[in-house]
Amino acid sequence: MTMSAKAISNNNLPLKVYVAAGHKQYCQIYSITLGRERHVSESSGLRHRSLNGAPPNTNLQPNSHNQERKIVFHVEPLKQVQIDFSPKEPWGKVVRISPNCKLLASGGDDSNVRIWSFPDLSKVHEFTTHDKEIDDIDFSPDSLKVASISKDRRAIIWDIKKGKKHAELGWEPANNLKYMYKRIKFGCVEGDCKKYKVYTISNPIGSSKAKAYLHKWNSQSYTVENFVASQQGIVFSALAVSDNGNFVATGTMMEGIVEIFASFNLSLLRRVTNSHSTFITGLEFLPTSEESAPCRGFSDASVVSISVDHQVCIHHVPRLNTISSFWALLLIVAVLFATFTLCSYLGL
Repeated sequence: MTMSAKAISNNNLPLKVYVAAGHKQYCQIYSITLGRERHVSESSGLRHRSLNGAPPNTNLQPNSHNQERKIVFHVEPLKQVQIDFSPKEPWGKVVRISPNCKLLASGGDDSNVRIWSFPDLSKVHEFTTHDKEIDDIDFSPDSLKVASISKDRRAIIWDIKKGKKHAELGWEPANNLKYMYKRIKFGCVEGDCKKYKVYTISNPIGSSKAKAYLHKWNSQSYTVENFVASQQGIVFSALAVSDNGNFVATGTMMEGIVEIFASFNLSLLRRVTNSHSTFITGLEFLPTSEESAPCRGFSDASVVSISVDHQVCIHHVPRLNTISSFWALLLIVAVLFATFTLCSYLGL
């Protein structure tokens, strides 16, 4: 099963989340609304001997002190659509909802990338360039492009407005080794959805000693801007980019290693070994807004990892220690004062 979710917020309405869940050859859309319900606690119906002057054995009525509030999720199934039409055994492998919540992309065993309107699921485009099953799909932050990778070892960027291929990623591995793209993600630049980069992880084919690669691609020329190689024999299985585009995380296939990088230069910020006992199946960053800081433990970034070992882990990037502008200004004044005093003493 594959899943994708997007939240719709409105100050006048309860929070609503759309979930696209792929199961076999179908995709089912759900609407999830967060709400609160009041329940009378069990103690409210008990008889008491005396309370606030009430006669003994009086059955007290519920009040605000013996009521409980519970957060509940109201789930409503919406439309369902078939997303894969492989003649042998149709199977949808990936679904993604666009950032503007107007489109859904799907891919599966039949090698076709399909774009649907959302949430009514009317087909908009069908791209047939790949000739093997689709492994991953992602929308650009502005929802104008969609990227796909396949077991045919190709990574293609599609122009949704024009309905055709926009670009194709390519690089030349050393020693004539063959590589296959494993995951692909877009990431905005400094929170600007109109500026973005593309990130991919690639694993070697037929070599247990070769290194895997994390690549950062320019979104204008679609050439490699930077890359990071794994340790020898370690291959990647998961990739995530934070919503502000400042952080990139990778997960490994067998060693349970999570690495978090600064997207600017792909410098390693944190490496967590043995976070899982086997390969990592998914990574996702928590929101980076100030409102969500308590959920992150007030760290700069937090990424959640899941694995087939049935464990869910969260990894934090500690917030850098900073000083306030007042103390920075005071320090500058002190340094200037000390400099002028020294120059005066030396007669300069």
